[in-house]
Parts: sequence; structure tokens; C-alpha cells
Amino acid sequence: MKARNSTQKTLLLLLSGKSSAAKRFAGKHVLVVEDKVVPLKKGEEGWKDFMRLEKKYGQPPIVVFVPRQDISYIFF
Repeated sequence: MKARNSTQKTLLLLLSGKSSAAKRFAGKHVLVVEDKVVPLKKGEEGWKDFMRLEKKYGQPPIVVFVPRQDISYIFF
């Protein structure tokens, strides 16, 4: 079995709803890099956070929507 890196572990916890961060960021878009989760801000501030995290961690953060656990989502 392949070992998972910290970014993958953080994403799994967020999307499964099994972490405190999943409850705190439910229904929102966030930036994830390694074990860091940052809420995505609108406009220029969001872009600055993206660039800051990329510079700090040496890899671009992943933008992900954290679903609420009480709602079903249907994508077309």
C-alpha cells in the first residue's frame, strides 16, 4: 500500500467530515497544502494567500470545496 502524504491525509479528513476543520469549513472553499487549511478569500486577497502558501511550502495549494454533511450535492 502506498503511503499518503500529509496533503492527501488532510483532504481525506476534510471530505469525509471526520475532522474539526471539516465542521469549521463546511460549505466553503479552502486552500490545502500539507496539513495547513486556509479559507479561500475573495478577489485579490485569495490570490495573495495562494501565492504565499505556494512560496512557503514549495508547492501550489489545492483549492477544494468542503461539503456540508447534511446536504446532498449533485454535479452535472
